[in-house]
Amino acid sequence: MYKNNKIRVLLYLASNSPFYTNLYPSIKRGFQEAGCVVEGGANLLTDDELIQKIDSFKPDFVFEMNRVKSEIKKFPNGVIHICWLVDFWGRLHDELKGSDILYVWADEWVKHFQKIGMKEVYYLPPATDMAIYKQLKVKKNYDFTFLGHISKNWTDEELFREVGLKDKKIVYFRDLLPFAQKYVTAKNNTTSFLDSLIDEDIILNNSIDKTLIYDISNRTYRQIRRELYIDIFTKISDNIAIYGSENWKHYDKYNSHYRGYISKANEINKAINESNVLLHDGNYPHFRTFDAMASGVVVAAAQAPDNFNNPWEKLGFKDAQDYLNVDIYSDKINNELFKDEKLLKKISQNAREKVLKEHLWVHRAQRVLEDVSDLLKRDKRVKK
Repeated sequence: MYKNNKIRVLLYLASNSPFYTNLYPSIKRGFQEAGCVVEGGANLLTDDELIQKIDSFKPDFVFEMNRVKSEIKKFPNGVIHICWLVDFWGRLHDELKGSDILYVWADEWVKHFQKIGMKEVYYLPPATDMAIYKQLKVKKNYDFTFLGHISKNWTDEELFREVGLKDKKIVYFRDLLPFAQKYVTAKNNTTSFLDSLIDEDIILNNSIDKTLIYDISNRTYRQIRRELYIDIFTKISDNIAIYGSENWKHYDKYNSHYRGYISKANEINKAINESNVLLHDGNYPHFRTFDAMASGVVVAAAQAPDNFNNPWEKLGFKDAQDYLNVDIYSDKINNELFKDEKLLKKISQNAREKVLKEHLWVHRAQRVLEDVSDLLKRDKRVKK
């Protein structure tokens, strides 16, 4: 793409939280291993700060997480802007336009953006850093481990927020929770949860703010699904470790499993290594799933709804060979799979080999560079 000079990348993630401050050096290293000069940070800059940085660093492209170019005032013409959308932050699809390339967290999201006319939109899964996530010679203290946060139980103030109308009667946030439960536990959803409310004759207020939209479309879903998923495994074994924010303490049924909050990458790697299986409740591969695989730990992933293409198969992973696909919509979970030590060892070895070969950050960086090169060939509006 650039024959004589190294590609210059400005890289910014979503925030200065421990998660992103750990993640930034790994993604940066991936671009460096792909031959780039990289500057940036874990936190998005203000518009003015970003423009100043572009003027001084003169990047070939800017790669930001969760912010699109149209949200940046006076973004310079001729500079390629790439957004990797991992979280909507309460925004709707048609608010997320403008970037020269939009990468999305889930393959299913691609078609929704294509429906509103976006062309340069692609699925970009997360990856891992083999310099951090690796096999350790430690005792397996737990059958299962879950890494992640959960929302606090809703306050009365949150529950009684007005969200819309149904049959000319006011609908409060609390009234949506049964519909969310129904949606999460349905094996075949043909629309998003927000769109499904239309089928229930619920008309949301146009004035709903982003926080409320996020609570409706994201927090409700995550809370219900995580409880559903973890409860499956508490029936298989009581030897489960949960790591995450102290919100877990608000759930009495998980008190005996909660092991606290860990933020350092090497401590997370150790926690993963101390378990036989990492539990993943999401529909798509996550940072932690590839981290676990690189650490030689089996991933048990929740099955996606029927209307989703199997995201693991799309990335070349096979059920019961590279990971365990858990049908959360069935009462018939094969408990014996999780007790078969030989099978678990074989799966962990297969997954580790595949991840180190195809799912490191350098592989994602190389994909980005290829897409930028293709963009430059097609689009004369961006600099070459």
